[in-house]
Amino acid sequence: MKKRNAISKKKLYPFIYAFITFVVLLLLAISYTRYAKGQWEKDERANLLDLMTSKKSNLEKALYSRIYYTRGVAAYVGLNPNISNDEFNELAKEYIKNDTVINSMALSKNCVLNAIYPLKNHESAIGLNLLKHPERKEIVEETIKTRLTFVAGPVELVEGGSAFVSYTPIFNKKTIEENDFWGVTDIVIKKNKLLEEAHLKMLESGFLFALRGYNGNGKNGAIFWGDASIFNKSPVITAINLPIGNWELAAIPVGGWDNYLDQDKALLIILIISIFIISFLILIISKALLKIRHNEKEMKAILGSIDSVIVEFSIEGEYLSINYSNKELLYLPEEEIIGKNIFEVFSNEQAIQFKNAIEKCTKEQRLVNIEYPLEIKNKQHWFSARITPKSSNTVILNAYDITEKKQQEKLLIESEQKLKKLNNMKDQFFSIIAHDLKNPLGSQKVILDLIINEYDAMDNENRKKLLKATQKSSEQLNHLLTDLLKWSMSQSGKIILQKNTLNVRATFHELFEQLHNMAKLKDITFINAIEENSIVIADPDLTAIVFRNLISNAIKFTERNGQIKISSKSIFYNEKCFHKITVSDTGMGMHPNKLKTLFRIDKTESFLGTEDEKGTGLGLLLCQEFIEKQGGEIFVESTFGKGSEFSFILPTSQSFCFSNENDGSKFSSN
Repeated sequence: MKKRNAISKKKLYPFIYAFITFVVLLLLAISYTRYAKGQWEKDERANLLDLMTSKKSNLEKALYSRIYYTRGVAAYVGLNPNISNDEFNELAKEYIKNDTVINSMALSKNCVLNAIYPLKNHESAIGLNLLKHPERKEIVEETIKTRLTFVAGPVELVEGGSAFVSYTPIFNKKTIEENDFWGVTDIVIKKNKLLEEAHLKMLESGFLFALRGYNGNGKNGAIFWGDASIFNKSPVITAINLPIGNWELAAIPVGGWDNYLDQDKALLIILIISIFIISFLILIISKALLKIRHNEKEMKAILGSIDSVIVEFSIEGEYLSINYSNKELLYLPEEEIIGKNIFEVFSNEQAIQFKNAIEKCTKEQRLVNIEYPLEIKNKQHWFSARITPKSSNTVILNAYDITEKKQQEKLLIESEQKLKKLNNMKDQFFSIIAHDLKNPLGSQKVILDLIINEYDAMDNENRKKLLKATQKSSEQLNHLLTDLLKWSMSQSGKIILQKNTLNVRATFHELFEQLHNMAKLKDITFINAIEENSIVIADPDLTAIVFRNLISNAIKFTERNGQIKISSKSIFYNEKCFHKITVSDTGMGMHPNKLKTLFRIDKTESFLGTEDEKGTGLGLLLCQEFIEKQGGEIFVESTFGKGSEFSFILPTSQSFCFSNENDGSKFSSN
C-alpha cells in the first residue's frame, strides 16, 4: 500500500514541477515587462541615432565632394586671375562632367556673374551683381569675411526643382596686396539628387525623416525637406555640418513614440504564451525522465564519457571498444589496441593499477577514480579516469587530460617555495634594518647630543675625536644602505648586466689602490698578484662590488701586520674556460659550522672585525649573487685562527685559456 502511494506521488511530480515553473516564470515575466516599460523608446532612439549617423555621414560626404569643386576652382583662379570665360568653361566642364548632382558652375569677378557652365538655360543670369541681390549680398559678404564656403538654399531653379548654391570666395594670389579679393565661384547642387546619392528618404525602415536649416541656420532655419510636424514630435536630431552653419536631420517612428508602449502588452502576451509552452514541455520531459529512471546507471556511464577518451574493458582488462573526441590523447592507435589486454599495452606497474581499479569497480559496483601518467608522442601527460560499472563483467573508463592541472599544481608548489624564500628574505631584510641601521643612527645621535650639550666644555681635540666617531658611524651607515640597495635591486631583477671583455688588473687598478690604502691604515701588507693579461667577460660595476666586499672583509678580519693577497689564473672548469681570482688573508678565519651557512640569507649576521669594525652581513650575499649572475661561481676555504681564502671564477675567452696551456694553468678546479 505504501509503495503504491509512493508511486502515485511520483506521478504527481511532473505536474508539480510544471506548475512551479509556470508560477516562477509568470512572476519573472510580469517583473520584466514592468521593468522594460518605457525602455522601448530609449532603445529605439539609440538605434535610430545609429541609422541617422550613417545618413549624416553619407550626406556630408556627398555634399563636401561637390564643395571641393568650388574650392578647386577658387584655388586655380586665385593663381590665374586673368582666366578667360572659355578657360573657365573647360575647367568647369572637366569638374562636373558625368556628375548628375551638379546643375551648374559659375564665376563672378568682383561679384558680377561673368561666366556660367553650362550656359544653356542660364543666359539671363549673366551680368547679375551678387552684392545688389538682397539675399545673396548677405551670403557673399559672409563668405568673404570668413573666407569659407557658404552653402545657401535650397532655392527654386528656373528650369524646375530646387538646389543648394555653394559660394566660395576667390583671392588674387598674384598681387602683392595681402588677401586681395577677386570674386566668387559658385556651384548649384540639385537637392533631390544630392539626397538620393546620400540614400536619404522621407520614409525608411518605419521612420519619418526631415531636414531644416535653410541657409545653414540649423534649428533656426526653415524646414526644406520632409514633414514639418516631425520637429514637434520629440524627434531624434543630428547635425549635418556645413563649412558655415549646419542643417538638422530629424526622425521619428511612423505613428510617433506612443505606439511603442503597446509593445509592452504584446511582449507580455508573447511571454505568457511562451510560459505555457515551456511549462507543458517540462511536464512532458519530467514524465519522460520518470520512464527512463530505471536506466539511470547506464545513462550515467554514457553521460560521464563525453569529451574524453572512453574505453570499455572486460573484467580481465581486455579492450572491447574505444571512443574519443581527441585522437591526440590515445596512447596507441585504436586498431592496435582493440582485443588486447592491458598487460600487452602498458608496463607491468601501470597495468596492475588498471587491473586493480577494474576489479574493484566490478566487485563493488561503484565508481572508482584513478590518476596515472602516460608518455604520448614523447610528451608527458597526466590523466584522471572515472571507472563505472556497465555490467557485472564490463566497465566504462572515462579518462580526461589533467596535464595542465598537474603543471599548475607544480607551479603552485614552486611558487609557495619561492614565496617562503622571499618571506624569509624579507624577515632577514627587516632584521638587518632593525639591528644594523639602528646602531649607527643611535651612535650618531648620542655623539651629536654630547657635542651640542658639552660643546663649550670640550677642547678641540675631544671635538675632533667625537666628529671622527660620527664620520665612522656615517660611513658604516652608508655601506649598509648601499648594500641594502644593491641587494634589493638584485632581488627585484632591476640590475641589467653590461658584459664586456675586461683586463682585471687594468680595469680595477684604481680600486685596488684604494683598497691598498685601506690596508695600510691597519699596517696590513697588500700583495697584488693579478696577472697582467688576466681577461674576464664580465660586468665592470658588479665585479667591482665583488672585489670591494671581499677585500674589505679581508681587511676587516685581519690583524695588524697581517697579509692580504689577490691572485689570478685561467682554468678549465666543467669543460669550460674560466678565470679564477683568489683573495686570501692571514686573518681570524672561520669555524666549519659558519662556513656551511655563509651564503644563506636566513643565517646572515654581522661580526665585528679585529678592531671592532662593523658590517652589514649582506656583503657575501651580494658577491655570490653578482658572480652567479655573470655565469660564475664563488668558493671559500677557511681555517679558524689562520685565515680565509675566497675565490671566484668568471668566464673568459677560450683563446686565453689555450694561450696559457703551456704554463701549467690548465686544470680542473672546484
